[in-house]
Amino acid sequence: MFNLLVVDDEKFAVKGITQGIDWSDLPIGQIYEAYGAEEAKRILTACPIDVLISDIEMPDANGLKLQEWVKEQSPFTETVFLTGHANFDYAQKAIQLGSFNYLLKPVDHSQLKEIVAKAIHQIQSEKELLDFNKTYETYYKHWLNQLPILVERFWQEVLAGKIPLTQERLQAAFEMYGIPLNAQSLVIPVLISVEQWKEDLNARDEEIMGYALRKAGAEMILQEHPGCVILDQNGFHLVLLYVQDSPPVPTELDRRCYDYIQACNRFFHCSLSCYIGEKTPVTEINQVVGTLLRMERDNVVKVNCVLHQLRDEVPGSLLPAAPSITDWLLLYELGKLDELLLRIDELTARMQQGAVRSETLQALGYGLIHMVYHVGHKKGLSIQNMFPHDELQDIAAATRSLNQLRSWAIRVVSTGIEYMSRHHQDISAVVAKVQQYMNDHLHEEVSRDDIANFVHLNPAYLSRLFKKETGLSLSEYMLKIRMDKAQKLLIESNRKISSVAEVIGYSHFSHFAKMFKRVTGISPQEYRKKFQTNKS
Repeated sequence: MFNLLVVDDEKFAVKGITQGIDWSDLPIGQIYEAYGAEEAKRILTACPIDVLISDIEMPDANGLKLQEWVKEQSPFTETVFLTGHANFDYAQKAIQLGSFNYLLKPVDHSQLKEIVAKAIHQIQSEKELLDFNKTYETYYKHWLNQLPILVERFWQEVLAGKIPLTQERLQAAFEMYGIPLNAQSLVIPVLISVEQWKEDLNARDEEIMGYALRKAGAEMILQEHPGCVILDQNGFHLVLLYVQDSPPVPTELDRRCYDYIQACNRFFHCSLSCYIGEKTPVTEINQVVGTLLRMERDNVVKVNCVLHQLRDEVPGSLLPAAPSITDWLLLYELGKLDELLLRIDELTARMQQGAVRSETLQALGYGLIHMVYHVGHKKGLSIQNMFPHDELQDIAAATRSLNQLRSWAIRVVSTGIEYMSRHHQDISAVVAKVQQYMNDHLHEEVSRDDIANFVHLNPAYLSRLFKKETGLSLSEYMLKIRMDKAQKLLIESNRKISSVAEVIGYSHFSHFAKMFKRVTGISPQEYRKKFQTNKS
């Protein structure tokens, strides 16, 4: 609803407008009356007035002076002037002051009502436009705040091949995101590869540190030149320097990258390298970044360095053979940790001096994994129990550099040998427990499953374990201790032979006699007679 104020020094003129016109069919909420400029100002100050109908000639103040005050204090109020004089100067001044309309007295009420209706319509339109502009401004501010993220997403989609690199599509995107490029522009990509964090970071901390690396890259590598620093789909940080009138010369860009690396070493506790690409058209950015990624993958020796696409790219033909580690297997199986660590150091030192590619590291890494599985299977050990933290699953990260591979290999063989040493002691304890159980139950019919359930092991695994530790199968050991017990009873007691058979778990005398003769070479009767006679 809209508020209306009528100002005139003549009371009947005011009442004629406020009460003589039917305002009910217009969206007017309150109608106010004032009989002079000062009273009008008080009402305007106290209440929001949308439409002001004012006489020009009033004793206390000219209506035009009132309008000047209104434009300063209530700029959205629309004013309709009334006057009894057809004075062009008045009309001209009213227009200059931004009045909505100008009518001569006596006023035609229908015409005045029509003008007020138009004024209200204009106010509605202006309010809607103002609301729209406020809404637009709010979202525009949000959009500006999000613009760096939108720019990063645009470049990520370009590098991922999700956006066709046509001139029309690129030009439209550059204009939309305010990127100071055109479809023919050149860019210089710089790939930043974090080689190692010097402190253990969880996923959240690493993401925060990555953000800090990108901010520092923008400040130290881009400096005053236009460009952006993004996180690409491969997890690498990528500087895109937009080539304009005076891009940094190669030596200057090198210096910036070296300064950046030293700062990251010092403040972010990480080692990293920068791979600088050549100037390339935006439409060919994918190929150049792909080359930088291959360079990063093939660099497994140099750290904290600056490499150039044209100068430092390694030809694909220089691929050294993977070193042999067959002698490591025996050292690992025998638990010779110190000697094995020495071999690892010697090999990585030799590789540090030669041409090494990522494929070489991968072959060495998978060779170590094969060694661990081979020895573990041979010893009947669970690799999952040996490496509960999935150290063997880190092969991709472990082979990113020679230093990382060395650290990973040392960690793997140390963990494996320590586990095998500890598990050998555990095996002896399990076997002793099984032997005691069998001694306590030799008078019963005990199966392999009964024994395995007692020590909570798989029956087949327990059989292999027991045989390896004692040289006897479970059944052979049970037979041995039963026959040892039978021999002792035959010599030291006068029990009937059938009673001896029952004591050691044989319900059938004939089966006992058969097994006894198989072990001793003679029957139970002959054994008792022979050894009791000797004892006498």
